[in-house]
Parts: sequence; C-alpha cells; structure tokens
Amino acid sequence: MNPAPLDENPPDPPGRGIRLSTTSRVEAFSDGVMAIAITLLVLDLKVPEAANLPAGGLLEALAERWPSYLAYLAAFLTIGIIWLNHRAFVDRVRRFDGSLHWLNLALLLGVATLPFPTSLLAAYLAEGGRSASVAAVVYGVLSVATALPWLLMWRHLVRHPDLLEPPLTVADARLELRRASIGPLVYAIAVPVAFVAPVLALAFYIGIALVYAVTNQGAIGDPDDRSA
Repeated sequence: MNPAPLDENPPDPPGRGIRLSTTSRVEAFSDGVMAIAITLLVLDLKVPEAANLPAGGLLEALAERWPSYLAYLAAFLTIGIIWLNHRAFVDRVRRFDGSLHWLNLALLLGVATLPFPTSLLAAYLAEGGRSASVAAVVYGVLSVATALPWLLMWRHLVRHPDLLEPPLTVADARLELRRASIGPLVYAIAVPVAFVAPVLALAFYIGIALVYAVTNQGAIGDPDDRSA
C-alpha cells in the first residue's frame, strides 16, 4: 500500500474561512516594482550638451550638476535599503493577510513615486531659494508616506502574531515596531528643516537611509540563527 502523499500546503489557521496568501508572490511583485523604480532614477543623470559647455569645459559642467548626483544617491540608497529591509521582513512573515497586502501596496506606491521628487531635487536644489525648499519638502513628505507603511505593517503583526514566522513572537514584533518608528520621526523632523535648509534636509534623508542600511537585518536578527 502506497503511503499517502504529503500535503505541500499547510492547513489553514483555525477559525479562518480562507487560505492566507504565501509570501513568494508578494516578494516577487515587490522586487519587480523596486527594480523598475531604482532603474528610473538614472534618467536624471543627464550628459551635458557639447554646445552648452561653460568656459571651464566638461569638468565644470559636470560639477554644476552636483544636485543630480546627491539626489540620485539619496534615492538609490532609499530604494535599495527598502529592498534589503523588505527582504528581511518577508523572511519574518509566514503568511500575508488582506491588511498586509494593502500596506505592502502603500509601501510600493511610495517607492514607485520616488523618482518624481528625486527629479525635482535634481532640477531645483542648486537654484536655492523657495524652489529648492519646495523640492526638498516634497521629497520629505513622500519619504514620510513611504516610511509609515513599515510602522503599520509591524503594528499589524503585533496584533496578529499568528502571521509571524516561528520562532518569532509578539515581543519580537514590538522590537521591530520601535525600529520602524525611527524613519517617520526623522523624516517628519527633516520636512520643516527643508523649508530653510534644503541641503541639510537632504543630508537627513541620506542619514536615515544609512541607519536602516546598517540595521537591515532588524532589531531581532536572522530568524534562522534563532531556530538553529
């Protein structure tokens, strides 16, 4: 008698009438959106036209475009580090429910829109004055809107620890929730700074990206190490 085949799909959680979504499709879709967004950023790095070169030649023309390089660096770091943190996040989630799907889409909305404020910074930061401030504020407001879904996603997992990948617990989710709270707070502080010092605000944006880069494995480390 042949043994019964193993069920490749785990049973639904008790009390739920529908199967929750696995993480693989969410991860693949999110990776695609982030890959496209991070590629679009390079379109703001324009080659100076030979007919319009200043007296100092190509080197001076390239130096005049420093806002484009700074804005590109900030946005590339932001999207790249969102990808790193998203990868770590998916490793910690056993299943996505409807709320997590919507919050993930909200995160991707911010990522997909980031090339627009990056273009504004590249075009107006060097001019200074009101235009530079507006460009930096728009970048900061979008950054706040992009960082908030992280906070809400971990808040949802605190309330629904059954969605976490074992051996993670609600205490671990609370640690990550505190970490996720840093981004919106710093971005919110940088927005009023952008009104008076756009370049300083941009330094804030790059700084918070670097903080999340260093801590991309999160406050609780690698779940695989814990279960070993």
